[in-house]
Amino acid sequence: MVRRINLVPPSERPRTTTDVGLLLVMVLIVLAIAAVGFGYYSVKSSLSAKQDELAGLQQQSAQLQSQLATLQQFEALQAKRVAAEKVVQGIFAGRTLVSNILDEISLVVPDNAWFSNLTLTALIPTTVTPSAGVQALGDNTFTIDGDTYSFEDVAQLLVRLQLVPALKDSVHLASAGQATGTVDPAKHVVGFAIGGSVVNTQPADTPLPLSQVEAESP
Repeated sequence: MVRRINLVPPSERPRTTTDVGLLLVMVLIVLAIAAVGFGYYSVKSSLSAKQDELAGLQQQSAQLQSQLATLQQFEALQAKRVAAEKVVQGIFAGRTLVSNILDEISLVVPDNAWFSNLTLTALIPTTVTPSAGVQALGDNTFTIDGDTYSFEDVAQLLVRLQLVPALKDSVHLASAGQATGTVDPAKHVVGFAIGGSVVNTQPADTPLPLSQVEAESP
């Protein structure tokens, strides 16, 4: 067996021994540097990912802003449509329904009275008081000339005309006496002239009629 011989002089031998403490310190320093490098790499990667995410969000925000600007144009058009609809609603609700009034008058006229003339003028739509829902008198008027057989019949006609909502509280007798038209001289005939104002009986929120497009919508 070969025997190893240490040729290092005894005075130099301590220098060749391994410094375990120093080695551990160096290992720790290397590990610390590696940890710092790994942390820096991780932070840099995370920062890059966050920057990419921010860029994507900014792009989405720009797209949403563009869409919002487009929607605001439609919103302005919608506001104009609503305003125009309110105007049309006011005009529609403010109409004096002449045909309805004439139909209601025909239902209350007694059989023993007949008209020689009926005039109904609807120039300006009457207004409605929103708080009380009471129709205000406008420039709409009516006049009726006709005949019947007695003053009692004239009074009855006046009472019946007041049953018509559009004429209520405005019917008055202008004159009564001489017949207004050609009559049978063998019969006693009393002529009359009745007048008054016409009010709009439609509520302010009367719905507009459906258009053909709305009616065909599912």
